[in-house]
Amino acid sequence: MAIITISRQNGSLGDEIAQYLSDKLGCDIIDREYALSNFFGEQSSGSIERLNESAKFFLSSSSGSDITYKDILIKHITELAQDATPGHDIILVGLGGCVICANCPYAVNIRVCASEDTRTNRIARRFNLDYESARTSVETADRKHKRFVSVLFEKDLSNPELFDITLNTDNSSVEEASAAALALIEAKNRRAKIAIETKEVGAIDHQAEAIVFKNDTEAEFAHILDMYEIEWLYEPKTFPIEYDAEGNIKMAFSPDFYLPKFDIYLELTTMEQKYVTIKNKKVRKVREMYPGTNVRIVYKKDFLSLVERLKRFC
Repeated sequence: MAIITISRQNGSLGDEIAQYLSDKLGCDIIDREYALSNFFGEQSSGSIERLNESAKFFLSSSSGSDITYKDILIKHITELAQDATPGHDIILVGLGGCVICANCPYAVNIRVCASEDTRTNRIARRFNLDYESARTSVETADRKHKRFVSVLFEKDLSNPELFDITLNTDNSSVEEASAAALALIEAKNRRAKIAIETKEVGAIDHQAEAIVFKNDTEAEFAHILDMYEIEWLYEPKTFPIEYDAEGNIKMAFSPDFYLPKFDIYLELTTMEQKYVTIKNKKVRKVREMYPGTNVRIVYKKDFLSLVERLKRFC
């Protein structure tokens, strides 16, 4: 999904989830240590120490220039987000990434949290601290995290609108919480991939936020696909197939289903010949105008036999 930002509370398992996602996706983690070592060029040890300790120091100019450390941070993270592509992910931990990447179409912004008591107990066990000392550590870390985002971006880190998904790890393991994040990342990757491919071939991105089937046949077919755990998207793309003399679209075709794993578009139809003839014409035009597009017509009587064949490759 290009760039995955993770904002986490101390003791919430956020860093562990970031590492788990990194291992699963085979991508790099960009954290504060990496940023301080790579984003700001040659800096004195004093400047690096102040950047590590003070949010306000990011508002200072770098090496006597008019460019602040905040400007440099935003520039590097923005470039990372722009250069990445769906399926080639980068994980950004902290650093206000959820704010910097808020308008990036290929970003997934994740918040990892847990109750203060859960986090305090985790920190106490991890560092062999008494409960009160661990609670002080948690409170201090929470205050610093919120202050960094507030000072640099004037945003409240507790605002749920900054995130696509919030993972509460009070009663979830790293693997369980990561599974939810991975599902969202993979779904957004598919959406972004289809959007890019659609633009490249001149089709129309027709992916909807909510699915509304046009008839019972489509709903029945979706249910069958779900039953066999075959992933599907409903009418994600529209192919213009006829234009008038001025270049206006006269006819377009939106296949009912797309199966990402098989890279195939399916159009459902009844047995009435007039509809079959029209749909065959549209399918033929799509194949002619959009080479490499795998699209076929499926009759209701063929539902189960088709799904059975697909299931063998799942």
